[in-house]
Amino acid sequence: MLKIKTYEIPMSKSQRTLTIPQNFLETEGIAVLKGVLSLDIDRSDHMIHIKSIVISSLELQCDRSLDTFIYESQCNLEIIYKEGLKEEVIDLHSSIKKLEKNQQIIEFDQEVRDMLLLSLPIKRIHPRYLDDYGNPKELLNEQFGYSNSSEDSIDPRWHALNNFKN
Repeated sequence: MLKIKTYEIPMSKSQRTLTIPQNFLETEGIAVLKGVLSLDIDRSDHMIHIKSIVISSLELQCDRSLDTFIYESQCNLEIIYKEGLKEEVIDLHSSIKKLEKNQQIIEFDQEVRDMLLLSLPIKRIHPRYLDDYGNPKELLNEQFGYSNSSEDSIDPRWHALNNFKN
């Protein structure tokens, strides 16, 4: 889905933009309303250096109310493809991968999927349940039954029970 052909990349700096399909995160139950993968590519003889930015609008379901809401995310990832590399290194914001001499296609599906899933909040709470600082509001802050403001007043039922004591 998200791939570029290595033989179409010029030997200097270039840019590409790929559209993320709506069913990209369908297995996780998330709809991609809008998704763009922007690539800044710098190619040399034995290396391809790619700086990628994923900007997306995802439709999530609230854990509290089961209502759907739109979550905006932006993720950055830097990928370096080198020829003759023996060991690949993968980090949260960058990775170094092996580039085969005859490799014709570079796929970004797994990297973009990982970036999007890692950018999601742990608690998927609808924005109407969040305060101004992004913290969840209390769901219930109510007292049930009646309460008197003065502590001197005694429930008349207690007075009747005190008569049994004497």
